[in-house]
Amino acid sequence: MTTNQVNIIRKDVKHARLKVNEDQSVRLIVPLTFPEDSISELLEKRKYWIEKNQKFFAKKSKIKLQRNQLLLFGQRYSYFYDDTYEYKSIIDHQFFTIRSKKDLLDKKTQDQWYKKQARKYLVARTEELADRFGFSYNDIYIRSPKKKWGNCSTDNNISYNWRLIKAPKFVIDYLIIHELVHTLVKHHKIKFWVLLRSFYPDYKAAIKWLDTYGNSL
Repeated sequence: MTTNQVNIIRKDVKHARLKVNEDQSVRLIVPLTFPEDSISELLEKRKYWIEKNQKFFAKKSKIKLQRNQLLLFGQRYSYFYDDTYEYKSIIDHQFFTIRSKKDLLDKKTQDQWYKKQARKYLVARTEELADRFGFSYNDIYIRSPKKKWGNCSTDNNISYNWRLIKAPKFVIDYLIIHELVHTLVKHHKIKFWVLLRSFYPDYKAAIKWLDTYGNSL
């Protein structure tokens, strides 16, 4: 890889930092006095690491939305401003529309709306699946982690990433059951996956969907 293929940024830092972005572009931040020859050497040394990460992101697909669309349960919903109702949104799952007085095209407003929908659906669905399969847990939290989709603490408190509400329901069910199984098994060894498969045989399809489209959530 040559230096003209990399976005090189000189900053007042102590060490060089290399990053491959989701669009497969490469960024290298180096100290102000970092020699040009050293940049070329570094890129050559990390060549295979860069290519590995670029291939990883190349396999991922992006769910493209039009300006007035929101992603909900893995489907594209068209948003329409409607002042009929002051405090609630009307979601039509048949025609995939969302009507609301809130400006859901505003990023901050939209995220708050998503979090509210996530709490409503994920709490109810967790209760339903826990009752069906005989699991017990303590509290449920809706959070905004950068990397994790869910977590189960040692005290059996379950946390979900609110962005899960954008995923298809079969993916949401997998994540819920995944965390419910963690109330019994705290690791990811063979015992965990055998137990998970007994409750959710098609879990691999959900994992594959997340691997492919998770960056769109």
